[in-house]
Amino acid sequence: MNKIVFVNATAAIKGGALTILKQFLEGISIYFNENIYYYVFCSSEELKTYERENIKIIYNIKENSWLDRVKWDLWGLKKWSKRKGIKADLIISFQNTGVFYYNSIKQLIYLHQSIPFCKAVNWNFFSKDERVLWFYKNIYKKLIRLTLKSNSYIVVQTEWMRYAVVEQFNWNSKKISVIKPNIKDIAVEKISKIDFNDNEFHLFYPANSEVYKNHKLIIKALKYIKDNKPEISRNIILHFTLEGIPNNNRNTVLVNLIEDLRVDEQIKYEGKMPYERVLSFYKACNLMVFPSYVETFGLPLIEAASFGMPILAADMNYAREVIGDYEGVKFLDYKDAKLWAENIIYLYNKRIKYTPYNVNYETSWKDFFKLVEKLIV
Repeated sequence: MNKIVFVNATAAIKGGALTILKQFLEGISIYFNENIYYYVFCSSEELKTYERENIKIIYNIKENSWLDRVKWDLWGLKKWSKRKGIKADLIISFQNTGVFYYNSIKQLIYLHQSIPFCKAVNWNFFSKDERVLWFYKNIYKKLIRLTLKSNSYIVVQTEWMRYAVVEQFNWNSKKISVIKPNIKDIAVEKISKIDFNDNEFHLFYPANSEVYKNHKLIIKALKYIKDNKPEISRNIILHFTLEGIPNNNRNTVLVNLIEDLRVDEQIKYEGKMPYERVLSFYKACNLMVFPSYVETFGLPLIEAASFGMPILAADMNYAREVIGDYEGVKFLDYKDAKLWAENIIYLYNKRIKYTPYNVNYETSWKDFFKLVEKLIV
């Protein structure tokens, strides 16, 4: 007998959320089950290319605001189901929260938002830059918990997230599966190397301007180097994947800090990069810094390690879990700019390269689809 799965992913319109959804859609064809039909509710017309006989893409579910999403999750999906006369045997949600549907139907929640579960970090509601983060930790977290029912199951990407959900939600660990995202094999030898046409020491930090990405720490580390080792500072170039113009409040703060500390000559704004260019930077640069203190997985760590790059990373659970076995990584206190500066100086003097790190995780999307089949029986 054919089974029907509703996939709720209206908020997956960019970034990591969209990447995960695409991996899932690709996985349906790879781990094909002729008896399971998927109805994917999304907001991106480009996903129409994934439509097959057993994959129906309903892309006109607009995600224009939080209110739109709440309306859809509370009654929109159930209303669509009744109007079309199509009832799901399983709900999969890629939105961190469940949806309100028939109580007897199991739900599988892909929980990939780590901000609510970072106990070590608190946000200030009265700070414009931190207000949204405060909401995620204090309000959104409660919404996630509210939508979990007795027949809800959870998938997370890391063990640290599994532990956090068990501890903070008092959730049954047997109903949480740790399944890693796909890691693309990178043919390092085929990646073109950027020619900087100089002998400088190039640092790379591929990240957006969110507060928790912690660009300020690296900027202050460069200031320390300039004040204490000016002969080294002159030979350091740090590449940010940010725009060098104050196009939003966070960018303005960073640009102003860089100018105030007079380290603008050491920093280049590369802007948002396509994936292939990011890989070229990994191959060309001498060091990757990754001071972000809030991540679910931290994919750039794996990518940089595959090139044998030295890496300085925030000493956080996610980073140790992802590349703790890589010989070229050093974990540092994400608040100590002087410590980061000292380690940058050390690596500047050593100019080390390491054996490329090739990861092979025990779990994959294959396990996700096995779980779907188990729940749908």
